[in-house]
Amino acid sequence: MASLSSKEKLKSLMPEQTWQFLRTMNGILHLVGTEGMASITLRVKTIRPALTFQQKILHKMAFDRNPMLTIYADKVKVREFVSERVSSEYLTTSFGDYTSIDGLGRESLPKNFVLKSNHGSGASVICWEGAPRGNRLPNAKPTTIWEKYLIHPDDLVWEDLVNLSGHWMNVNYYWELGRFPEWAYKNIEPKILVEEVLTHNGDIPEDYKFFMINGNCEFIQVDTSRFTQHKRDLYSPNWDRIEGSFLFPASSFSQERPILLTEMLNLAKSLSEGIDFIRVDLYCTDKGIKFGELTNYPEGGVADIKPKELSNQFAKNWVQDY
Repeated sequence: MASLSSKEKLKSLMPEQTWQFLRTMNGILHLVGTEGMASITLRVKTIRPALTFQQKILHKMAFDRNPMLTIYADKVKVREFVSERVSSEYLTTSFGDYTSIDGLGRESLPKNFVLKSNHGSGASVICWEGAPRGNRLPNAKPTTIWEKYLIHPDDLVWEDLVNLSGHWMNVNYYWELGRFPEWAYKNIEPKILVEEVLTHNGDIPEDYKFFMINGNCEFIQVDTSRFTQHKRDLYSPNWDRIEGSFLFPASSFSQERPILLTEMLNLAKSLSEGIDFIRVDLYCTDKGIKFGELTNYPEGGVADIKPKELSNQFAKNWVQDY
């Protein structure tokens, strides 16, 4: 009787489900364990015709090298683009951008502020008097760097903010282990941007995300309860609720049609004309409509809209010639 190999012995010592999980993780690490292999894997995934929205995002990540993508992704430089395309009135008040806040003191910033990285996605700290008490920033290197934090000013430890923002500055969001490369972020000069806190009726405003194809809105994504039980709903440009999901579960009720929806649609159109696809993020605030960001690759191409038929429908007008 032939002796068992090392792999077979290891397999015999664990449940089948655990073994299959480890096999899957090993495969993922071999495929995207280096930037080069991750790029190859991304291109392999785009061999088949892109039909769903997710597939077209991946295709854009793999092949679109329009230098303007870097401007759209840079949260500092995009402000000039917005000012020229529409008006600076839609921009939040900036308290400055820095290569480091290590030399600043707490007194150099207002009591309420938003601090974010310009070269990544999702990394921000909202320091606001309306935040619940007790939240803290990590006092060591965070396990998840690209994360949002909502914290009360009285709970802010300045040294922790300095350390967290320092971690942001030392990471290139373009690629990291387990992710596909997002080319638009590759050559952004890292900075820390500090802005005003936006509010609406005494709370953090809802985030309206307009998925724009050549200046036309395919659908609108609305994110609510982002710091508790994150919900995500989809609407048509006419504000008809769309039955479907995109990474997060839908809420159990329909939001009221925003009073400024028409103006937001016009603004999104102006910002996206001549662009094959871009997501325009806007806030409806006590100061009117404010610009959030432009997004080239929603969810990094790893989440699809469900059901698949809905994803196909949203993607059918997106023509890609790169």
